[in-house]
Formats: sequence, C-alpha cells, structure tokens
Amino acid sequence: MNKRLKTASPLPLIASLTLLAALGGLRIAQAADNATASATAVVLQPIAVSKAADLVFGNVVAGNGDVTVATDNARTKSGTTVLPTGGSAAAAARFDVTGTGANTFSIDYTGSDSVLTSGSDTMAIDWITEAVATTSPTGKTDASTDAATGTLASGAAYIYVGAKLTVGSSQAAGTYSGNVKVTVAYN
Repeated sequence: MNKRLKTASPLPLIASLTLLAALGGLRIAQAADNATASATAVVLQPIAVSKAADLVFGNVVAGNGDVTVATDNARTKSGTTVLPTGGSAAAAARFDVTGTGANTFSIDYTGSDSVLTSGSDTMAIDWITEAVATTSPTGKTDASTDAATGTLASGAAYIYVGAKLTVGSSQAAGTYSGNVKVTVAYN
C-alpha cells in the first residue's frame, strides 16, 4: 500500500515570500528622503588703493630734534631750534581705498623706507598711520603702532600717514626723500 503523503501546495509559500520582499522594499523606499541646498557667491568689487597726497615735512633745520607731522597735518618738534615757517606746508600722506560696502581690509606697509636720504646722508623716519572712514583724520601722533586694518564705509576709506623724522644736531643740508608703500587686501 502506497500511501501518498499529502503535501501542501508551494504557491501560498511563494506568495508570502513575495509579499515580504515587497514590504521590505517599501520600508527601504520609505526610509529614503532628500533635500536641496542653494549655493551663492558674492563677487566683491576689487579693492584698490591710490595715493591722494604725499607726506611733506616742510623746511627743517639741524637742532629741530624729532619733527612730527601728525595724521591731521599738525607739525611739532622736540628740539630747541625754531621750526622754519617758509617752504611747503606740512601735510600727511593720504591714500584712498575703494571697495565694496562696509567690508574690512588689512593694511601692509612692508617695503617702506625707514630713512630719508640725500645722497649718502640719512635721517631716520618712523611712520604714524591711521585708517578712517572719513576724510577727517584724528591727528594721531603716536608712531608706536601702525594701523593694520580698516573698514570701508559705503565702499570708501582713507589711510593717513604722518611720521616722526629725527633731524640730527649736525644734520647735513639737502633735500631728503624716501617712500612709504601701502598695500591693502580684503579680510
């Protein structure tokens, strides 16, 4: 006697596995999401600097000691000899900075001369600097720190450069000259 074992049809098992696979796929699809970010860039007007005025000490004589031209053009001396009044009026150098908006910028005086020369004769010079947002400097006379940064106001700023010039007690006569170089860059 052969008895056949009755086995269940494989169709319900296949259908169940297919349904589980589909539900598992749905869970993966439901776990995915996305978002989008925008990308922006602001192109600033190139920052620029130009010389508007040179630094002028006017006439000085041996014995004037330290002659200082402040950033607001005021001229003083430390020595006992009277400052001559003739010749060119004392004036601080002025550099005009242009750029965008109210951005800040760095100021570099690298490469600036530390002496004025007339042939082989020299006089030591120490720059006095300030950066302001208006054409009205404060009258800075302190040569110990240079203005290292500035802030544009509506795209403009001004760097004033005065200096303290050491006129020796036996300073040789002559026309002494040198340069101050100012470089600016956005921060």
